[in-house]
Amino acid sequence: MTTRLSGTTSLRPIRFGFLVRPSDKKSVSRIMRWSTCLWGGRCNPIIPVGRYPAHWRSSEPFLRKPDREVARDYMRFFEPDIIVEAEPGLAESIGFDAVSNSSLESQLISLDELHSKKWTGHRMDLYVGQSVVDIYQADYEARHQFVLREDVPALLFKEDRLAPLVEAIFGAFPRDEDADYFKKFYENAYSPKLAAAGPDTWLSVFEGKAKPPFYPTFLDLEIEPKTRREATFFIFDHTKTSDLIDYWNTRLFETPVFPVPLCWLDELKGFVSKAINSNHRPIPNNSFGTMFTSQVVFARSVKEEVAKAVVEVFSSDCPDGSFFIGRSTHPKHTDDWHGPRCARHSVKSDEARLSLEVEGGSVSFPMPYPKFAERFGGGRYRWANVVNLSAHGPSDMALCYPSNIEDRTFPHLAMGQQGPIVSREGWVLLEHYHESSGYLRIDSGTDAICRWLKKKGIEAKPSSAGRIASQMVEKLASLRAADLIADKDTIQILNKMAMQERTSNSKSTSNTKTFEGRTADTGRWHELIKKRAKNTLRFRVSLEQFTSRGILKLGLGLNCPHCTHSNWYGLDGVDYIVTCERCLKEFSYPQGSKEPRWKYRVTGPFSVPNFAEGAYAVTLTLATFAKSLSPVGDIGMTMTTGLNLKCDAFEREIDFAFWYRKERMLDQKGEPHFVVGEAKSFAEEAIEKGDLEALQVVAKELPGTVLVVSVLKEKFSEKEKRLLEKLVRWGWVSVEGRMRAPVIMLTGVELFADWTVEKSWQQKGAPYPADADRSVFSDLELFALETQRIHLGIDYYDELRKRRRT
Repeated sequence: MTTRLSGTTSLRPIRFGFLVRPSDKKSVSRIMRWSTCLWGGRCNPIIPVGRYPAHWRSSEPFLRKPDREVARDYMRFFEPDIIVEAEPGLAESIGFDAVSNSSLESQLISLDELHSKKWTGHRMDLYVGQSVVDIYQADYEARHQFVLREDVPALLFKEDRLAPLVEAIFGAFPRDEDADYFKKFYENAYSPKLAAAGPDTWLSVFEGKAKPPFYPTFLDLEIEPKTRREATFFIFDHTKTSDLIDYWNTRLFETPVFPVPLCWLDELKGFVSKAINSNHRPIPNNSFGTMFTSQVVFARSVKEEVAKAVVEVFSSDCPDGSFFIGRSTHPKHTDDWHGPRCARHSVKSDEARLSLEVEGGSVSFPMPYPKFAERFGGGRYRWANVVNLSAHGPSDMALCYPSNIEDRTFPHLAMGQQGPIVSREGWVLLEHYHESSGYLRIDSGTDAICRWLKKKGIEAKPSSAGRIASQMVEKLASLRAADLIADKDTIQILNKMAMQERTSNSKSTSNTKTFEGRTADTGRWHELIKKRAKNTLRFRVSLEQFTSRGILKLGLGLNCPHCTHSNWYGLDGVDYIVTCERCLKEFSYPQGSKEPRWKYRVTGPFSVPNFAEGAYAVTLTLATFAKSLSPVGDIGMTMTTGLNLKCDAFEREIDFAFWYRKERMLDQKGEPHFVVGEAKSFAEEAIEKGDLEALQVVAKELPGTVLVVSVLKEKFSEKEKRLLEKLVRWGWVSVEGRMRAPVIMLTGVELFADWTVEKSWQQKGAPYPADADRSVFSDLELFALETQRIHLGIDYYDELRKRRRT
């Protein structure tokens, strides 16, 4: 069967992450100047590494982190493609030295290497990144070649004591040796007016009456903000390097941001007040009369008394509630629980939709490129394509991976290319010439997770039970048809057929017992399907679906006249003369008798006894996460069934594992959770101490792993609850600001859910919540806490409050 994938590939500039010490004024200046020479250069973050100034540290004790961890937060938030160090060792100091792997040398470079002499040709060029020189040429040819003067003039700024303001706000060219050609090309293309930095020039730029040097870096870019604010006015001291870094980065997650230097405040306060008043208007179609508001953000170096004085100046001309006041913050992505969170802007230039066939375990596709760029440039990588692929419904293909920003040696999926870089944005491929094609290997979920565990020092191989469950998942179209078995009675009859249960032969005086031969009368199945049709709201089952999936096979039942064994013959095995399966004697088919009966026989993994060695519970648990938590199909999930795990610390078996990510609409994706679990059937004491110890040792080796314990029965026994509570409380312990191991508990209530887990809870009644918050079903940690409250009657937040009181 051909497997098809759909998705997109989006063109954008390479995202550089410039690592620099907050006190290194000279390097910050160079970074800002080189950003004026890069396509999308002002979309690149400046990541402070090293000792932070005191005013950058949070006044809230619970938000305080070591400077190194804050720098790592910057990296996780911005997810740079290329890391540029202002001095050697900065990446290593924050744990990103793996990016310096020799096979990845171009993804970690020094600031001096950015403009390299390695490349020979008709002129110098950037070692990495798309140069603005191509933009100048294309822009000139498209707009200026036959026009003596542009309506909106370009500017070029004088070099003076206000150079830091020019670099941060307007753009300036590098002072580096052999880099003066950028300025010359700019002058030739735009004939700019020489200007001095000042309030008047600021007004002309932000009122759209002049274009500064950074303007061409945005050619053909669409920048989509993820925050919904009308305006942000960033007030800072340009003599403080930390303030310049704060302003530079704030632009990348707030919009629009107007920089207001304290030295120009008196001249610009009229513009600010007018803009705040203009923004303060009713939100359309809002019945509550809510108004748009602006925000005034102060850099953290600005003293409190200065900030109060500035607010008084604005307040005198602005109505109450027209703006609110804040302080600049270190950015943290939305997966971080602690403190304010934000989302960086989406940047792209072009996008192509993909519809692909997986052939030989791989896909290929054309990728967009910037039309203004020369076909072959000097740099090794000039732009990026971000690929997002999805299957139609649940799939056994590995399309969801954890980010590899720190160590890019896994996964290696780009055939003949380096990468991809896996981020919350997608799979990032770095390109350097026109009309190139992308080639990606598509692994199975089992292969992907086993390779990832090997990188973590854990050998993983499919277990015997895991192979059975894998076959079941495959038969059910990678969980898309899991609803067929999401019924207690259906599983019970399938298991009874698989067990070959002995039944009494009431017609025999000797009371002999015979094997049923893994069969059941068709009438019994028709009754079951009729019953399910009355009780279900979503999935209409039919016997045709069971036979087409290879679960059941139709045939005829016939007793042997020699040994009375109950035989079953498939439609291709019926003849005038048939052979008994037991005694191997032939006998004539009874053509005139009523004895032959139509029967179904269970086949494949469904014919394995003992509830298919737990495969039903595993399959339905995976289906619950893939479908029933979020029925609209916005889940990213890469899964595997049972594995045998072995490392120096332990040797254990787990029933399933998967990466799970709730996709976000119009947003970067979240970081996927790694989930492992144990799945049991209907036994009264199904969960044993050893099962939970297996999960615990995995979580010790991989902190943050989500643990799942599921059973097909509706309730855990009291003994099981005591064991589970110990595991839950162990998992509550904080490691690096997060729970060590959130524990999710599922029963038949969730696994047999007719529509969604939420609906099933509502129908079941107490202790299940009737109105659980929607966030419970989109965040695995919150979902874990809710299942703990339901099944164990313990509440994580109540426990925290008790600890604080004591």
